[in-house]
Formats: sequence, C-alpha cells, structure tokens
Amino acid sequence: MFSTIDWAVVGLYIALTTWIGHRQKGRQQTTHDFFLGGRNIPWYAVSASIIATTISAVTFIGVPAITYAAGGNFTYLQLALGGILARLLIARFLLPRYFEGNYYSPYDFMSDRFGAVTGRITAGLFMMGGVLGQSVRVYATALVIELLTGWSLGHSILVIAAFAILWTWMGGVAAVIWTDVVQFFVLIIGALAALFLITTTLPDGWSSLVSFGQTAGKFRLLDFTTDPRVAFTFWAALLALPFQGVAVYGTDHLFTQRLMCCRNAQEARKALLWSIMGECIPALMLLVGVGLFTFYSLHPLDSPLAQLVSEKGDRIFPIFILSEMPVGMKGLLIAGVLSAAISSLDSILAALSQISITMFYRPFIKSNGTEAHYLSMSRFLVVIWGALLGLTAWQFSQSTGDLITLAFSMTTYTLGPMLGLFILSLLSARYRISHITPAVCLSVLVVLTVNEPELFTGIIQHSFQSPLLAWPWLFPIGTLVCIGLAIRAPLKPNQPKVATNGDDHRP
Repeated sequence: MFSTIDWAVVGLYIALTTWIGHRQKGRQQTTHDFFLGGRNIPWYAVSASIIATTISAVTFIGVPAITYAAGGNFTYLQLALGGILARLLIARFLLPRYFEGNYYSPYDFMSDRFGAVTGRITAGLFMMGGVLGQSVRVYATALVIELLTGWSLGHSILVIAAFAILWTWMGGVAAVIWTDVVQFFVLIIGALAALFLITTTLPDGWSSLVSFGQTAGKFRLLDFTTDPRVAFTFWAALLALPFQGVAVYGTDHLFTQRLMCCRNAQEARKALLWSIMGECIPALMLLVGVGLFTFYSLHPLDSPLAQLVSEKGDRIFPIFILSEMPVGMKGLLIAGVLSAAISSLDSILAALSQISITMFYRPFIKSNGTEAHYLSMSRFLVVIWGALLGLTAWQFSQSTGDLITLAFSMTTYTLGPMLGLFILSLLSARYRISHITPAVCLSVLVVLTVNEPELFTGIIQHSFQSPLLAWPWLFPIGTLVCIGLAIRAPLKPNQPKVATNGDDHRP
C-alpha cells in the first residue's frame, strides 16, 4: 500500500530533521548548550514544541479511535479544562521561581529548597514516570510501522528508538525543539488532509459526517456523571486534571526543560500560555474519528483489516492512512506519525540525560570533570536511556488496553508524588516538613493499589474490580497522600523548616 513516492516523502522528512540535528551539533560546546539551548530559543518555537510534545503519536493515533469506537464521543475534550487552569497557575507561581535561580531543572530547585536528597528523589520519580509514559508513545508508533512494513512490533520499536537516539545525540535540546516545530506543522496538515479526504468521499460531504455523528451521539461534549470510575467527566476535568496539568507543565522536566530554554521568565510565560492553543488539536483528532466512523459505516472494512481493528482499536486511523490516502499524502502522514514518536523520544532522552548528569553523575561519580567530558557522557547516556525506553515499549506492546488509558495511567504513579513535593516546598516557609522519603513511597504504593488492586488480592483476601477509580482521580490522590504524610505543625520562630530526620535536611 506504500509507493515509491510515499517512501521518498518519508525519506525527505528524515533527511530534513537529521539535517536540523546536524546543524545544531556544532553549537553544543557545553552542557548548558546541550540541555538548555544556550537559553536562546525563541518563545514561539518553545510553544510549538510544547504543543507537539503534548499531542504526540498517542493523540494522533489514539484520540480518533475514541470517537470511532462504539459509544465514543467528544467527552475526552473536557479534559482540556484542567490543562488550561494548570498553565495559568504555573505561569503565575512557578516560572518566576525557576528563572530566579538559573536552574537547569525543577529538581535543582527542589534541592535548594529541601536539600540534595529530596531533589534526587524528585528526579528519580521523573525518570521512572518518563520511561513509563514515553514508552507508550513509542508503542503507539510501532503499531503504524508494523502495518506499513510487516515487521514485528519489536523490530518496529527498535527502528524508532535508533532514530531518536541519533537525533538527540547530535543536537541536544535545541535540535529537539526545532524538529518539534516541523512535526507540529506536519501533524496539523496531515490531520486536515485526512478530514478533507473523508468529507470528499461521503455522499453529501460534511453534511453526511455531521448527520452520522449526531445520530450516533458522537458530538456529546459534557458528561456530568459522578461515577469516579468514569474518566471523561466534567468533574474529573475540573477537580482532578488540574493536578495532572500542574505536575506535567510545572514539575515534569520533559516540559519544563523547554520553558527553561527561553531567554527569560517573561518569554517562558508567553510560550506556556500560547501553548493553550494546542488544546484545539484533540478536537480536530476527535473530529477525524467521527469522519472515520462515518466513512467505514458506508464502506465497511475488509475482513482481514476488520480483524486487526477488533484486536487493537487504535489501528483504525493508521489503516485508513495506508489504505485510503492518496500517494504522497500517505507518505506525509506516516512521516507525521514518525515525527511525533521520535520527537517525544528525543525530548525524554534529552531530559533523562540531563537529570542523570546534573543530579547523579556529577555529584557522585566525577565532580571535577571538564565540560567536554560531561557533554560526551550526556551523549552516552542518551544511548543507554534510549535502549531502556525501547525495551519498556516492547513490554507495553503486549497490552490489550487502549492507548489513551495506558498512556495516562502510566504517569499516575509519579506525577502525583512529584506535585506533592513541589507543594510541600512552597508550604515549607510556614510548616515543618519531615519524613519525605516514606511519604513519597507510600504515595506511589497507594496509587498502585487503587490502579492495580489485583496485585494485592493475595494480601487483602478480596477480589476488586480493576481499577478502583478512573485514572484522573489518581493524580490528586497521589499528591494529597504525599502532602498529608509529610506536613507537620506550623513553624515556630527559629525552627528548622525541614526536620533533620536522617532523610532530608537543608545543607
């Protein structure tokens, strides 16, 4: 289903992004350049990079499958409310603090507030969450490569990881951001082209899409259900998702690294607030899903393809791209999917490498190395982390669940405790904080118990439906458990802000 012209389009895209990485390579003379782009990246490029990283291959492939599926609708779009509220809070309270101290990461900020031990605990949470969350995106793209080439999921994952390692190794975060800008436009053009093609093949064009969607209830937007086991509800968006949004854009280094590449706090605030426009993209992809539902209602899938979709519903949009899109545009869309995955991997590899160097390698292994040595070690760590991400993605390929639930649920274990630690750092001026490490560990354990209760059936001697709560509610649970276990009585005059209990103290 893939012609020579399509392969040429994909090849040109790969050549373009590789050239971007090569252009950036000569500019990386220090770790400051490699990790922060010399703090000289324009705000609009950073904003586009944030949007591109947010949407990723999971959004491009998984979101259309939501509205295509039986009973699917637009209620997923409610979750944007949490992201908007979170960005407003971060722009007001967190960004100025990060730039005042000229930090490389939020975890350097935590080290200043609570000491090096807590900073490293937070960094460790980021590493674990980064590997779990981003590996799902690699798996999502492997679904496309599998259909395109006939390779196994394992081989498809290997190819994606290899390209991501190459691009990150060459150009650092600056290359990541500029390739994100290219990816941003490719994905938008690709989604609009798919929607245009669908409407042109329908009997009454756009009217058919709207009619079929309304009849099937696909355009339902608001859901005021109070059942906490339903993920896409107004109450989850309003009350639970702001916790996730603040954790992602304010404490997850995958996103804060981009903001710290801006020239100053004002430009970083502008980049973050303009990234709110990215919330329109899920709406576009949901509309593509309605288009797919309408198209295949009129033109049912052949039996072999229908079987593939019944096994994994997320295959529906890749199958449409490969079987229905015209020559050339098909190649562009596949290039867009590849770019989304590789860009996500670039981002997390650059961030994981940076945290490894600044929080662990430099303090414990070689504290007096040259900048050239740290730069070489950063590139070596990109390879190590890339291999680990590929291995984790292969493990996720055995999953039978949908991409959206898998992607979000994998981040619940770490984002809640991370946000809890940052809130504790803000409260430390008024309250005594202690036993941070046990608080973090128990927070992760509580979230694991709620999300995977079957793991503890032998201990509890009771069988529970898994999960006990929908994934949005796990973010506030993780956050509040961490805060509740670590916060103590209000401070008295001259009392230390953090108790010296053997696990945390101010240096």
